[in-house]
Amino acid sequence: MSNQSARRIVVGLTLLLFVLGYSLIVKAGITDIRSLLSFLVASYLVVWGGYALISPIQKDEIRIRFVLMTLALGMALLLAEIPAWLKLIDYRKTFSTGVYLWEQPGYLPDLELLARPEPHHSVKMFFSRGNLGDSLCLPPRHADPFELKYDKNGFRNDQDLTNAEIAVVGDSYVESQMIPGSMLATTRLAGIMLTTVANLGQSGYGPQQELAVLKRYALPLRPKYVVWVFYEGNDLLDVQEYAGMVSLLSSRLNSMGIVWDRSFTKNSLSWLTHAVQECVPPPKIPAVPATLVDDQGREQRVYVKGRSSSSSPTKQDLDALKTSVAAIEEAHQLLQEQGTRLIVVLAPTAFRVYHDVARFEHGGGNTTPPWVLDDLPDRLRKMIFEIAPDIGYLDLTSALKAAAKEHKLVFLSDDTHWSSEGHRVVAETLAEALKVETKRGLMAQSSGLRKSIKEDMFLSRDAIMIRNVDGTIRYWSGGAQKLYGWEAQDVLGKTSHTLLETVFPAPLEVIEEELRTKGYWEGQLIHTRRDGSKIKVVSHWDLQQNPASQDQSITVIEVNGRSKSSHS
Repeated sequence: MSNQSARRIVVGLTLLLFVLGYSLIVKAGITDIRSLLSFLVASYLVVWGGYALISPIQKDEIRIRFVLMTLALGMALLLAEIPAWLKLIDYRKTFSTGVYLWEQPGYLPDLELLARPEPHHSVKMFFSRGNLGDSLCLPPRHADPFELKYDKNGFRNDQDLTNAEIAVVGDSYVESQMIPGSMLATTRLAGIMLTTVANLGQSGYGPQQELAVLKRYALPLRPKYVVWVFYEGNDLLDVQEYAGMVSLLSSRLNSMGIVWDRSFTKNSLSWLTHAVQECVPPPKIPAVPATLVDDQGREQRVYVKGRSSSSSPTKQDLDALKTSVAAIEEAHQLLQEQGTRLIVVLAPTAFRVYHDVARFEHGGGNTTPPWVLDDLPDRLRKMIFEIAPDIGYLDLTSALKAAAKEHKLVFLSDDTHWSSEGHRVVAETLAEALKVETKRGLMAQSSGLRKSIKEDMFLSRDAIMIRNVDGTIRYWSGGAQKLYGWEAQDVLGKTSHTLLETVFPAPLEVIEEELRTKGYWEGQLIHTRRDGSKIKVVSHWDLQQNPASQDQSITVIEVNGRSKSSHS
């Protein structure tokens, strides 16, 4: 065998060895940064090895080129790393590879808030797939871009605010990065109420951070009302994790390991790893599909995530609930000092809203969802009432469920957050609740009811409904539920006079004429409760006209209290 033939065999075998080794690396897949780094190094060596085998250039020349190229790449990597070492660049934000919120673009670390939003941050948003869609690896959908704009304090307000009549505090349900600014509940609420509403929501925040937001940003605005939105889906989990996250942030800020965390090498490799990896759904089901019929009569597939597998919260949840209520109590005390009223709003999960509206599918045709409804809303209501009866409480479940029963899709199809339709329902429900709170405040001032807590408790137990002039019920308070026996979801949209079989002290036409003339009416009525028993109530009707409505709609706020001569 000639030297030339022997050389060709050696070259062929060597090349085959490189190809086989490279194939094994590719087949092994890329699962993390280390495997990607191994893949890149192997690829680099394979390319140079193949070049050395087939190139007619002298091997010494190829060796020199290899060393020079490797040194050049190393120098370029060093130059990219120097700004990270000097804290001039954090590549976690450049590549959007941060694990924690404070590592994400638009945020700064803060030992109280954990992540403080940067002032006047702006980004173009393409919401093509929701958080549940990401978890389930659903295909992205067409999405029109819109701009997320933030004020000087990093909140979703179109302009920097120095005062606001209403401040809304909460998490991603208030901020809602997946919805254009014009569709937000806070923007719509401002239009309905014809006043300034501050959106102080931040994604990822829990009750402890929301209390800090209230102190830092809401109190200086000197609002008349603060609306605190409590999301049952993860606020209790946020409470449980808060202390650990503060400790983690403190240790990482004082650790040299943070240099590697913000380095170009780690974050570029993380970005590439994510780019080449296939989406794999987690083994534990994060959500189940359900079918709803929209207002066009079409079946729509939605994905729903629940919260609990027990009808009662766990001990950890109860401890977290106590911590949440303690934060609310501190907020109430601070707000009282400057004459601001607090309203706590429960934002339910989609499962609580859809559980008896949608048709669920999971586990090979099983129509029973893997969750149950716990009594968290009632527990929260009672605990807040024990703090102070004058704290307003609004459970959005009834309003959202009523809209769902009218075939409105109030949650995004592949996300845990409200849709634009859901934001509309929330805004209108908040507006009605704020009118009731205003009414309660005026009644308390005019009748001296704030002289004792006992009298305040009596007022808060009154049955309050908001209805159209024709009696169609639009809002039904907890006091009304307790007095009459019907839940809000049972009565919304029904006619109050028919439902309660009202016995009037004078012809209804005469009463309505007095209402139109004076703007209010007071008197005694006899109502029938759900169990069929009769009850005599002292009723106060107040006429309200909504100037923001195109049809100048007129509503009536009706407050009914048990008469001293009432009988069952």
